[in-house]
Order: sequence, then C-alpha cells, then structure tokens
Amino acid sequence: MDLTEKHFHHPYTPYEIQLQFMRALYTCIEDGKVGIFESPTVDMSSQGKSLSLICGSVTWLRDHKRGTFFKDLDSSATEDEPQWMLEHSRRERIRTAVEKVQELEYRLKAVREREERQRRRYEEGGRPKKKRRLDIDGGKDTQQGETQFELNDYDSGAEEGGASKAARKDNDGLSADTLALLDKLKGTSSMHPDFQQDDDEIRIFYCSRTHSQLSQFAHELGGVQMDPSIPTDIQTESTSNPTDVRATLEEGMKHISLGSRKNLCINPKVQALSTSTAINERCLDLQKPGVASDHKCPFLPSKDNEVLVDEFRDHALAKVRDIEDIGKIGTKIGICPYYASRSVIKYSEIVTLPYPLLLQRSAREALGISVKNHVIVIDEAHNLMDAISNIYSVSVSLTQLNTAIFQLTTYARKYQTRLKGKNRVYVAQVLRLVQSIVGYLQSISGRQGLMEGSVLPSDLMAGRGVDQINMHKLSRYLHESKLARKVDGFIQNAKEAEESKQDPANKPSVPVLFQVQSFLLSLMNPSAEGRFFFDKTASDVDLKYMLLDPTNHFREIVDDARAIILAGGTMSPMEDYAHHLFSYVPVERLSMHSYGHVIPKENLLAWPLAKGIDGIEFDFTYEKRSSEAMILELGTTVTHMCSVIPDGIVVFFPSYEYLTRVLTVWSKPRQGKPGLSVLDAIGGIKTVFYETQDKATNTDELLQNYTNAIDKGKGALLLSVMGGKLSEGINFSDRLGRGVIMVGLPFPSLRSAVWQAKIAHIERKAYESCPKGTADEARKAQSKAAGREFYENSCMRTVNQCIGRAIRHRNDYAVIVMMDRRYSTSRIQKKLPGWIQESTESRPSRQSPAVHSVSAIANFFSMQRLKASEEN
Repeated sequence: MDLTEKHFHHPYTPYEIQLQFMRALYTCIEDGKVGIFESPTVDMSSQGKSLSLICGSVTWLRDHKRGTFFKDLDSSATEDEPQWMLEHSRRERIRTAVEKVQELEYRLKAVREREERQRRRYEEGGRPKKKRRLDIDGGKDTQQGETQFELNDYDSGAEEGGASKAARKDNDGLSADTLALLDKLKGTSSMHPDFQQDDDEIRIFYCSRTHSQLSQFAHELGGVQMDPSIPTDIQTESTSNPTDVRATLEEGMKHISLGSRKNLCINPKVQALSTSTAINERCLDLQKPGVASDHKCPFLPSKDNEVLVDEFRDHALAKVRDIEDIGKIGTKIGICPYYASRSVIKYSEIVTLPYPLLLQRSAREALGISVKNHVIVIDEAHNLMDAISNIYSVSVSLTQLNTAIFQLTTYARKYQTRLKGKNRVYVAQVLRLVQSIVGYLQSISGRQGLMEGSVLPSDLMAGRGVDQINMHKLSRYLHESKLARKVDGFIQNAKEAEESKQDPANKPSVPVLFQVQSFLLSLMNPSAEGRFFFDKTASDVDLKYMLLDPTNHFREIVDDARAIILAGGTMSPMEDYAHHLFSYVPVERLSMHSYGHVIPKENLLAWPLAKGIDGIEFDFTYEKRSSEAMILELGTTVTHMCSVIPDGIVVFFPSYEYLTRVLTVWSKPRQGKPGLSVLDAIGGIKTVFYETQDKATNTDELLQNYTNAIDKGKGALLLSVMGGKLSEGINFSDRLGRGVIMVGLPFPSLRSAVWQAKIAHIERKAYESCPKGTADEARKAQSKAAGREFYENSCMRTVNQCIGRAIRHRNDYAVIVMMDRRYSTSRIQKKLPGWIQESTESRPSRQSPAVHSVSAIANFFSMQRLKASEEN
C-alpha cells in the first residue's frame, strides 16, 4: 500500500524520518505483522517516538473503523430487494450507527463542560462541591478475634470435578473470591443497550515499564486530534435536523489507563498498608462472603451503585487521563477505580498499562483483558525479554524460609484443635517441604568456597517424607485454601497487638509466607525453561527460580494479537528478538526497522579510543582491568577530556565494584606530584560527582547538584554505572551531557551460574534447531556461535542505552568516547545503533593517539560554537 501522501495527524510538522516510521508502523499493523522499531528521534517539543507511535497506530485504527463501517453496510445488502428498500435500509443502518456514536460523544461533551464550569468556579474562589467522605469506620472483619484466621474446611476430592478443573485451567490460578467478583461485575453497567460497545472492536494496548512513562504517553495522546470513525459528511446527512449540536460533535480519543490496587485503591484503611501484597489481600478480605455488608468495602462496584460506575466511565472517557486522574475520579465519585475501570475498557480505543499487567496471563484475566485480534504496542521494549523473565522468576532466602517454618508451626499449634481433615494433612506437608528446602540450604551454607551455583528440584525435595507428597494436589491447596493469607494475617495481628504496646509507629512487615508460597509453586510446577540457583551472601543464602527463556510465555500474546509492535530508542542489536523471542514467527510476518537520528551528522562525534594519553592500551576485560597503571592512564586521559569538553560529562563504568576500585586509585597521590591525586586534577577543572549502589542515595538530589554545578559555569563530571540508576530514563540533554565516556564493556560474568545456564540453554536450542543432516561438528560450532552472540548482544544493549542518554533533540550535540580496545573492532561497532556508526571516527583508534583525539574533540566543540554564533 502506498502511504506517501498519507496524513497521520501529527500535531507538529514531522521530520522525514518520523514519516517513514509512521508509514512502516501503519503497514505493519495493517498486515498483521510483528514489528521491531528502533527510533531515537526526540525533540524539545516532544516530537519523539511516542507521538510517532500514537499517530501511526491511531490513524490506522480510525481508518480501520471507517473501512469496517462501510464494509458492514455493503455486506448487509441483498440483490433480491428493490433499490428503494436497499437505500432505505442503508440510511437506517447509518442513522443507527451515527446515533450510537453521537449519543456517547454528547454525554462526554456534557461531562467536559461540567468539569470546566467547576474548574472556573474554583479559580474564581467558589467553594468546591463536597466530596464523599472516605474515612470509613469499617475495615475490621465481623468475625471476632482469632476465629477470622481459621482455615475453611477443605475437600481435595472436590477439585477432581470436571467442570471445576476446566474453570481452573481457564483462569490460571485465580482465587475463587476473585472469580466470583469478576462474575458479579460483568453486569454492572446501566448504559442503554443501544449505546453498548462491541467487545470485538479492535483496540490498541499500549504498554511501557513505568506509570511515569505511561503518564507522559497520555499527555501526548491528549494533544492529538483524529478524523472521526464515521466520516463527518455521513454524520450530517444521517440527521433529520442538521442544526442539532450532536451532528457537529467531534469524536474524541477514547482512552483508559489501568493500574494495580496499590495505584488505584481509595479505601483509606486498605491504602495505608505498606506493601502491594498486603493491599491485595486486604482488598480480597473485605469481599469475603463471611464479612457483613456494613463492613465490606463501600466503594466496590455492584448492582446497587451501577449509576456511579456509569458516571465513572463517562468521566474517564471524557478526556485523556493518566493513572493519577483515574484515581481522583474514583475518589470524587466514591467508586473503586481499580474495579470500575474494567467497565471502561470496552469503550476505549487505547488502553495503557504497565508491563506486568499485560505480560502475565493471570493479571490480564483479573483485569478482564483479552488481546485476541487487538494491537499490542510495547514501548521501551529494549528490556522486554528481561522483564518477562523477571515476572516469572521468584527468590526466597534461608532467613525467610526459617521464618515461614516458625510462623506455620505457631499457627498450627494455635489452631491444632480446629485444623480438621485435609487442612491438617496439607499444613503438615507444606511444613515438610519447607523444612526439606531449609535442610538443603543449610548444607550449602556450611560448605566452603563456592558462593553460587545451580540446584536441581530433586535436591530441594529430598527431605524425609517429601516423596510421598502429591505436588499437584498441594499446589492446588496453596491456591485455593488461602493458607498464606490466613497465617500472615494471624501473625501480623499478633505482632501489631504486641508492637502497639511498645511502638505505635512500627509498620507491618512484608508478609513472608506469600513469598515462600510463590517459590513453592514454582518448585512444584517448574517451566521447562526455568532453573534453580543458590547465591550465598555474608549472612544468608538466597534461592532463586529463574526463567531463562521468555519465548513461550510471550507466545500466547503473539499468537492471539492482530499485530505486535516493539519500539525503543535503542533496540540494537535487533537480531536477538528474532532469534530468542520470535523464533517461531514466520519470516514473512517479522519486520524490523531502524531509523536514524533527527540531528545533523556533524552534531555527533563518536570516537573509539584504544590507548590513553601515555600510550597504555585500554583493555578493561575482567582479568586485566584492575591494573593500577591502566586506571591511572584512564584518569589522565579523562582529565584531558575534561579540559576540552565543556559543561557536563557522564562517564559510565562496567560495574559499581569497578567504579569503587577506580575511585580508590584516583584518590591516591600520584608519583612525582606530592599531594595531588587524579581526582584533585579533575576537580580543578570540573566538579566531580559519582553514583553509589546505596539504596538510600537520593538520585534526584545527585542530579540536581550535578545540574547546579554546570549552571554555575565550572562544569561537572558524573561517574556512573552501565545498567545502574542513571543509565536508563535519564536525559542528559544539552549542557548536561556534552560528553559521554564509556569505560570498558559490561559483559556479565561467565563465572556466574545463571549466565552459564543461560548460554547453555541458548546453545542447546541452537543445536536442536539445526537442519536434519547437519554434521555434528557444524551443529556444535553453530550452537557455540549462538551462545557467544547472545552474550555479546546482552552487553551491547546496555552500552547502547547509556550512549543514548546524551543526544535528545535536533539541535543537541555531543561527543561519545568509547575507551576500550574492543570498541575499535568491527564486531562490536556493528552492534552500535546505525546513527552512532555513521558518526564514528573511521580511522582505527589504535593508529590515532589519544592526543589526536583530544585535539579532534576540541575542534568539534569549536565548530559547534562557531555554528551557534552564526545562527544567532
């Protein structure tokens, strides 16, 4: 399809690169493909990747709606009917469809006008309308004392019923309470049947890592105006009264932002809890059948307050709102926004949600989301594979397991006379299994030498009597009995009662048994791509279940969706997604696109530097990087760079450990220069700041101090870590990042048991995928190459993220210096984004002394100053 003249409704004048991006995106969705898009285009007016994603995808959606509208009209006609009947029938169908759209738009317009009147009254000093009182007095279960923590009678035989098993399979472990609630909520909409939206209408699900990124997306979405899904001329023709205000209504963007209970809960007593787990469990507790109606959460949608649900829906759709706005609407109306937002999904064209809510099947089902035949757009997708693996991975420590044994034992003793039948048996089995794991970890803890390694499930379940446990039934029991919730509630209740006497300010601790239960479920139902590992620290032993391969967990989404779009500013190296996330996708359905930067080529200088000022080679491999002579050479070279690069420079190191080592060496007085260290020399030119691994460190404060030093005119040097707090999501634009220096390459340690397992898994898959008849030696060579490629690409994705922090808009300019002999090799350079490769110094840096590089960088900034003076 030729999209050369296509209008994408971009609110600004898009660059040619952005037009190419939007055309490719439109085609990708239209053809139902899996598209991988790399685009670093960013501008001060927000003319960036997000706007290109919005304009390309929503333009397609509205075009598709119009096409479907006319197709439905034509398909309903029959040749046997007279022409006048066909025309009359067609007019009636148009009128019905137009009224359906216009009625909703009229309702939303009325909401917007009412909100605007309220805003004006508030600005003019009027008193705001009284909000519903939220400091509810309920919150305690009607079951008095410790009886509320008793386990309900459990009959394991009931789980064998066919209907029950089918339901459980379809709902992927959702609790019975949650399923009952979802069933109850299905009918909570009083909107007139004529205005009900078709659940099969295609929607765009936009997913990103954080709510702040989603809020920025919502802000940009609100500034885009699209053509209506039914052409304006047809809307006007369909009304008998062309002067009717409804005939001239614009069709606004329909959007809902979804979040977790922690983000959206408006019940003060639940919201005050310290953890997401505690909030989730307390919310479910308030919905239990045994809780009296006057003590249940009063904000939960039901048939009694469906008018409030409709009011919430209209306010949510009236404008493009972010997650904070959705919470405020729920608070103002007095309806739970977490549950009420489900009623908005089927009216929405775009649904935004964070990674976990889309990528986890149980989370999608809890939200009532189906991605079948819809469009999925995943932004900031460079870490998608890691995100999927992390969602399905879980860890637990020896300390937590011992705590769980203590809590379970305490609970069992307290309720021993009330634990009946299967409950007594299963609680004993859980204890036996946890004790088996503890026994193995204690043996690990006592061993000398090895600090980490892999673990077989059979090692963890080798304890006495564990082989007699039916793991399938025990897994089902943990899902259905709410044992973790009962035990944690009992322990927390006792702890709060005790602590309230001593220190009322003490907050509840994280529920331990939920973490242990998550690990047990992974142990009893491990994925074929999952592995277990231990990691010893000075005071504890951690046990981890890790998903090594996200392919199968993402495949369900890919198979169901109409189109999948992965987008990021730096997606290179892109081949990894094809090989390790979409290996099952036919080649003709996979489409990869990489676009350049909006900056002129002369605004960027990328320089691989293999040697320092005094000629010492930069070899920051793990075996050689501790050399004090090389670290001092690095310091001398950085000092020279500071003298020619103005304003702010960000230096990225491969790890926190190495940054600490460098700071130690740079702090020592240098030979022949008594009392003067490398840090002293740099500090005479620029103020030095550095990132730490300490969680208590305030990153915002660090960045503000760095900015202030630059604003004062002296300039600043910020020492940071690849993959650390400042390597993603931070924009070092303009004076904040005139220089980016990469020190070494952040290759993961091959001594790590996790990485050994990952590479072994990749090599095994590559070996098995070789065509039949391939010689064994060739298969081994191909598998080894696949493992090496995966290892290098993981490193280079981190490098590319750091490099992308500097150039942030069309008029920006910066120097990128890559200090390591390996950056001069073609193997590494070809894994850099295309726009970096285009500006990389072409001569091998081995033949270009560091002195020459300093001179070239000085000349680069002289040219930039001259260019700026000519423009002014």
